[in-house]
Amino acid sequence: MIQHHKTQLLTIVLLVIVLLLGSLTLSAQEPVTISFWSPFTGPDGQVIEEMVNNFNQTAGAEAGVNIELLIVPWDEYYTKLTVAMASGQAPNLAISHSHRVPSFAQEGTLLEFAPETLEALDIKAEDFIPVLWEAGEYEGKRYALPIDAFPRNIYYNKTVFRNAGLDPESPPTNLEELVAAMDAIKANSPESVIPLFFETSGSWALRDFLSIYWQFEPDLLNEDGTGVSENFEQAAAEALRITTGFIENGYASATPGDWSALFAQNQVGIGFAQITHLLSLAQIEDLEFGTGVFPVLGEEPATFALGHNFVLPAGPTQDEAHLNASLTFIGWFGNNALEWAAGGKVPATFAVINDPEFASLEAQVITTSQMDYMKLPPIIPEQSEIDRILQENIEAVYAGQSSIEDAVSRMAGEINALLG
Repeated sequence: MIQHHKTQLLTIVLLVIVLLLGSLTLSAQEPVTISFWSPFTGPDGQVIEEMVNNFNQTAGAEAGVNIELLIVPWDEYYTKLTVAMASGQAPNLAISHSHRVPSFAQEGTLLEFAPETLEALDIKAEDFIPVLWEAGEYEGKRYALPIDAFPRNIYYNKTVFRNAGLDPESPPTNLEELVAAMDAIKANSPESVIPLFFETSGSWALRDFLSIYWQFEPDLLNEDGTGVSENFEQAAAEALRITTGFIENGYASATPGDWSALFAQNQVGIGFAQITHLLSLAQIEDLEFGTGVFPVLGEEPATFALGHNFVLPAGPTQDEAHLNASLTFIGWFGNNALEWAAGGKVPATFAVINDPEFASLEAQVITTSQMDYMKLPPIIPEQSEIDRILQENIEAVYAGQSSIEDAVSRMAGEINALLG
């Protein structure tokens, strides 16, 4: 009887050990969950969700990494991200525009991508479009890894072009061609059709202004970054004379309205926009449109661009396991970047640009052809404030509240005071 009880007790003990070992094994296999904040909505949001789901089901499952995606709309994104960083509740991984990186880095809210980390991921500077790679550094350290760019380009309505007697496969590439196309549209279209669409308020107005400004003057700031460039006021005035001239000559509207809706209704001939609108335009039934480079309206080709980047917010959850898990996803994303570019982006790496499959993405190839003269805003913490100064004064000109000369003088004075 005693022997029987001993046997029963041994069996129970062995069973408990087996269960404990099984529980420890299951615990060790639980994936590391990464919180990932993205501001992409609409078609962009669909693409990033599909990519995250794909990763979680394939490479993530194999590596023991699970990405938990949170999409925060653009108009709320930076406010929420800044608050989360300040309160120690930042995500493990996030998206940031390159011009936002310096202020985050200066505040100590980003972790550095150390050289050994880049080496482990086989990430090298020469694999990236230079201007995008350089924008990820602040004070000699790398805080961002570029994934794309979205320069300004044009879309043109092929139906409007045909009705105006224009070649629907030949978008304008310079000022002379643009004026000729606008004249033809104006002469051969109903009065409701706007030959040229560009925004006169908001960030788009700023981006178009800088695209043209940089065609006259390659630098926004002087060499030591203490104020505007020597030729700033002259170039800024030239840019605004061109765009206000379009309005005065009846080619464009000072209050243009909803760009995509008008374009879809064949009420716009040519629109200054960016590659990120490609998917939404492509989904509009019966809309025939083409893509072109941003035309040379000044002395040299140039176009404004911004880029999206991966950043690692500092926070209490950023231990070694979470950092490695984030890097696993970043590495996978780089290997699958063609899918992201297909969603309406200029890829950041030459590996994607030179991929034979990328050659079939006509609009992306056209927009990427601008990569040698894409220009990003200065990578300094004060750039967001500089953007505000420029935008407010540009809007004042379009609203008839300021002369061009007074506006550019205020721009220069305020930026000099900010930096000096």
